This record gives sequence, C-alpha cells and structure tokens, in this order.
Amino acid sequence: MTVAVKICGLTRRDDVSAACAAGADFCGVVVEVPSSPRSVPRDHARQLFAVMTVPPVLVTKGKSLNELLELARNLNPAVVQLHGDEPPECIAALKHRLPCTVWKALPLPVTPSDAHLDALLRSAHAFLGAGVDAFVLDAATPQGFGGQGICPSWELATELVHRVEAPCFLAGGLTPDNVASAIAVVRPFGVDVSSGVEVTAGIKDPEKIRQFCRRAKGGKA
Repeated sequence: MTVAVKICGLTRRDDVSAACAAGADFCGVVVEVPSSPRSVPRDHARQLFAVMTVPPVLVTKGKSLNELLELARNLNPAVVQLHGDEPPECIAALKHRLPCTVWKALPLPVTPSDAHLDALLRSAHAFLGAGVDAFVLDAATPQGFGGQGICPSWELATELVHRVEAPCFLAGGLTPDNVASAIAVVRPFGVDVSSGVEVTAGIKDPEKIRQFCRRAKGGKA
C-alpha cells in the first residue's frame, strides 16, 4: 500500500490543479486562521474546494464548537483537520454532528524524551476515545505548530505510528529531498507538506509538488 499524500496550505486554483494532477490524495486549505500566512476566507476556500478532484481538507484552529460546526456545514469538506488546542470533547461533538471525518494535529517536540512520549500517548488515546479518525504529527515550536518547515522528532513520530491505533500523517519540514527518508524511518500512513513545496508562503511550485508526490509514493522524479 502506498503512502497517502496531502498537499496543504493551498491558496490558488492552479496549485490545487497541480496537486491533484501530481497524484495527491488530499488537498488542504487553511481557513480563517489569522496567524497563518496561508489562511483564506471561506468564500475563497469554497472556490478552491470546487476544483479539487480529491477529498478536500478544511484546516482550522482557535474556533468554538459552534463556529466549527457552522464553518464545516458551510464548506462541506471531506475532512475537518483541527490544528489547535481543541479538547477531545470537541472531536466527539463534531463526530456526532457532522458527516465528515475529523483529524487532529498533535504537536511533537523537535527533541524527544520519555516524558514527551508518555504525554503524547495519553493525549492520543483521549482523542481516540472521542472518535478521531486520524492524527497529523507536526513539529511544536515556540511559535506554535504547522507550516513552519521544521521537522518534529522522527523518533517520537515512529513510536506514535507503531503504538497508536489510528492512521498517522507525518508533517513538518518535509520536502521532496527528505520525504523518502522520512517514510523509511517513520512508516506513517501518510505525509503532509506545505512549505516544503512552496516558492513563498501560500504559493506552490508545481515541479516540487510533482517530485514530492512521486518520491513519497516510491517513484523517481
């Protein structure tokens, strides 16, 4: 089974088309997250979703349950990916009230420790109990996590992939140059890239997208 590929932080129709043509399995759009340079308003997200030929992923954070429900019902994504400090109770409520799947990002430190692993496993199991469908393993930094081009601990990511009974996407600092190595080490269900295939924040490079997808799926670019 090949690794699933998600191209995230898409802001332009041409980039969506490039991702779909390159073989991406999911396309992600950051919606209404003021702190992200890749965030777009919902009307623009709807236009991007309309040209996707693969499942659209709504990526957001910092919203109340009611705000999340309203946004998801407005955009009708295949996946809602929560990238903030949403509690397990929020996932349970979304799963009960929305038809889409729900993914939760977990912030992994760059430098691992046993204490970090224990805390991450407790958090993951709490989210699993709430019905989460998959995890996105991203790098935690003082600036937060997501879209910063920093690799999380692959050692911790490997432990989570092996010990958590849910699909895990490896994210953070992936590029066409390191994605094959990351997959060989971590063995994730999928990989998630944003800044690693960009010219500048939110503007993708079609050739980097193509190379990333090929190398993630075991081909030669």
